[in-house]
Formats: sequence, structure tokens, C-alpha cells
Amino acid sequence: MLNVQSEDFYGGVEGYTDDAVNYHKALLIERGLIEGSTSYSTSKDSSPDIPDIVIIKKLTWEGHDFIDGIATDTKWNKVKGFLTEAGKDITIETIKYAVIHLFRFGG
Repeated sequence: MLNVQSEDFYGGVEGYTDDAVNYHKALLIERGLIEGSTSYSTSKDSSPDIPDIVIIKKLTWEGHDFIDGIATDTKWNKVKGFLTEAGKDITIETIKYAVIHLFRFGG
């Protein structure tokens, strides 16, 4: 998401394969955090879960809010502490909930 925010739509992530990055880009599109499209191969040799092509257009409003909510170590630690105290797993959905709860409502 940080790559998208800096308008590096095609960049990889150091230490991860292109397949792993494409898979996660597709998940971000699916969750509405970035706007884009995916194309999956019909080849029997390809994984049905990993897109061959991911085209990213931009961060969504929700994507910007998500990044803003975890942008600094202070905010990220506050989110992690909130979720840990609540006994929640750290997932995209629980992080989004914590960001809304902690930062939009004056927490």
C-alpha cells in the first residue's frame, strides 16, 4: 500500500516473489483498499489464487484512512495494544476497526 501511495504501482516488495506480491495486491483490491483489476490464468499449471496480472489505479479513500491510522510507530503501537487488550487477532478488518475507534472518535 505504501508503494501505491507513492505512485509506484508496479514495484515489488524486497524479499517476496512476484507471485506473493500479486496475491496480496489482489487481496487489497478485494478488500477495497486499492482500486485496480486482476487477470487470472486459465492454465492448469497456474494457481487459481494467484493473478498473472494486477493493474493498480490508486488508493481508495479507505486505503488512505488505513495508512493514516498506522502511519507512525506511535499510532501502530496504539492499534496493536488496543487489539491485544481486546483479545482480537490482528487482521485487516480488526485493524480498520481499531483505527476508526481510536482515531476518528477521539480515542
